[in-house]
This record gives sequence, structure tokens and C-alpha cells, in this order.
Amino acid sequence: MTGERGWTSCAFDAWNRFFHTPVDPSVCGLFRIGYASLLLVNMLVLLPEPTQWFGEDGVLPLGAAQAVIDRNRWTVFQWLPKSDGVVWACYLVFLAQIVGLGLGFFSRFNAVCVFLWLVSYQHRNRLLFDGEDNVFRLMGFFLIFLPLGKAYALDAARRVKRGLAQHPPAPEPAWAMRLVQLQMCLIFISTALEKLRGAEWLDGSAVYYVTRLDVYRFGPLPNGFLTSTWAMKAATWGVLAVECSVPVAVWIPKTRRLALGVAIAMHLAMAYAMNLFLFQWVMMLGWLTFLRPDEAHAIGAWLRRQLDKVAGRKPGLASAPDP
Repeated sequence: MTGERGWTSCAFDAWNRFFHTPVDPSVCGLFRIGYASLLLVNMLVLLPEPTQWFGEDGVLPLGAAQAVIDRNRWTVFQWLPKSDGVVWACYLVFLAQIVGLGLGFFSRFNAVCVFLWLVSYQHRNRLLFDGEDNVFRLMGFFLIFLPLGKAYALDAARRVKRGLAQHPPAPEPAWAMRLVQLQMCLIFISTALEKLRGAEWLDGSAVYYVTRLDVYRFGPLPNGFLTSTWAMKAATWGVLAVECSVPVAVWIPKTRRLALGVAIAMHLAMAYAMNLFLFQWVMMLGWLTFLRPDEAHAIGAWLRRQLDKVAGRKPGLASAPDP
């Protein structure tokens, strides 16, 4: 019994250390900014006619959309007047709240609203969205529970000015960020398991077939690479190796940076070689949650320098400190 209690106690201690050890919220602030920026781009492509995609006179009326998907899946559009003016108003409010989320203005409220809008739009016309939008939806849900307004946010600056918060921000429990990290690992693990069931991935020919699909091509690739059997096999097995190893190596302190570098390099290569819009970028954003606080601060300092250049200020003089 003593041994059993000792094992249980160790398990609970490990669980608490993993999910509840306080972490610097700077990484969460950068994640919030990156998410809002990508989501804004994702929704702006629906211009100039959101009514074409979500209006009753568009490509998919609400009744048809519910029949195609599932009548039990809710969307805010089922309770609103079905007019083009309402569609435009909802779209503009959604964009405004994405911007507010990125700026860290009423961060939690905007995070909840952005997630609800995102679900509503995806359920309104599911045929318009794909796997990358599923990742956006998952990240948007986890974002609600992160310490959003504690770093790189107007909320933080306002609270510090009023004496309601400290600078730098106090550490916060890690559990919500851990959910994002676990989700990233699960995405890689699940895709690796699916690939291992495919003969083309095992024999090394999968990338060969992908590079022959012009619809996915984005950047020019060397002809020697495209015509080399060994290059195709190396690329195919390389993707498998990355997806199998990164979810393990990223948790080991000595291999964390290498794992993140390899994962981001693979996503950048895919973003160059294949036209998958924002999928690779939202995946890279998810991997950035594994950054250490000092690495997040370095990125934040770089962003401030870029803003200083845009504003015509001398770096380090007129810019405000990290909120």
C-alpha cells in the first residue's frame, strides 16, 4: 500500500508540474498576435463579396448548408435575419474583433467572440473550409483559456498604468498552453500513423505523386530534384521521420530546439513547394508555443524594432516597454 501511495503521489506531482507550473505569459502574447494576424488574412480572402458565400442568394443557402452538413450543428446565422446587410455587418464585426484580439484589447471577450464567429462561419458553409480551418478552430478554442492580455497587449498596458498589474507580468499556470502543445504533437502523430498505412509512403513514392499535381505547386523546384528517384524517396521518408520524431524530441530539453528547427524547416519547405494557403503557417505558429521565455522576449524585441522602423522612431528611445 505504501508503494502504491508513493507511485500515485509521484504521478500527481508529475501531472501538477506539467500542467500547473507557472510560465511566463510572453509566449502566449506572441501566440495571440500571430493567430489574429493569420486569421485576419484567412477571412480577408472572402472579400469583396461575403454575401456570395454566406448569403441566402449566394452559392449555398442556409437550408442547403444544414442539409449538406448536419442540421444539429448551430451557426449564429440561423437566428439572424437573412439579409445581405446582416451578412456584411457580421463580417465586419468579426474582422474588428480579430483586430481587437491581435491588439490585446478586451482580449478574453474578443477571443470568445472570435471562436464563436469562426464556428458559425464554418458551419454556415462547410464546403468553403478545409483542414487548415479545423486547426484555426482548435487553436481559437485553446486561445480562450490562455493568459491573453498579460504581455504585448493593450490590456496589459492599461492595467500597468492603473497600478492593477505588474511589469514584467507575473507567471501564469501552463495548462492552457500545454493543451496547444499536445494538440500540435497529436496532429503530427495522427498524420504519421495515417501515412504509415499507405503503400506510397512506405515505398517512398508519395512525394513523387504530390509534385506532379500542378494544383498544389507554388514555388519552382529544381528539375534534378523532381526527376531523381532517390530525392523523391528521401523527401517522402524524411517527412515520415519528422512527423514521427518531433512529437517526442520536442519535449526533451536537449533536442527541443533541433526538433522545432526541423519542424519549421519542413513547414517552410512545404509552404514553398505546395500551395496550401495558411496551413503551414498556422502549424508553425503552434510549434512556437514551445519557445522559452527568453526566446519569446527576443522575438518580441525584434518585433518592437520593426515597429520602430515603420514609425520612424529610433529603436529603444520612443518605444514602450513590454506590457
